[in-house]
Amino acid sequence: MDFRHMTVKDCFANPACKAIIQEYAPQIMKYPIKLFNRKSCGEIFDLVVSKKIVPEDVARTIEAKINEIL
Repeated sequence: MDFRHMTVKDCFANPACKAIIQEYAPQIMKYPIKLFNRKSCGEIFDLVVSKKIVPEDVARTIEAKINEIL
C-alpha cells in the first residue's frame, strides 16, 4: 500500500509516518484528524494543499518519505 491509498487512521497509527508528518507539516496536527480517519491520505493531502495549509513541495516530500518506509 502506498501513501496516497492509505487511510488517515492507518497513517497516524504508524509512529514513523506520524513522526514524518509532525516534522515536515506540524500545522496539520492542530486540526481534528479523527474526523478524517476513513479518508485516504491522498484525498486529505490534496485538500490541505488546495487550501494552502501545506505547500505542495512539502506535501510531495512527506509522501516520498512515507513511501520509502512503507
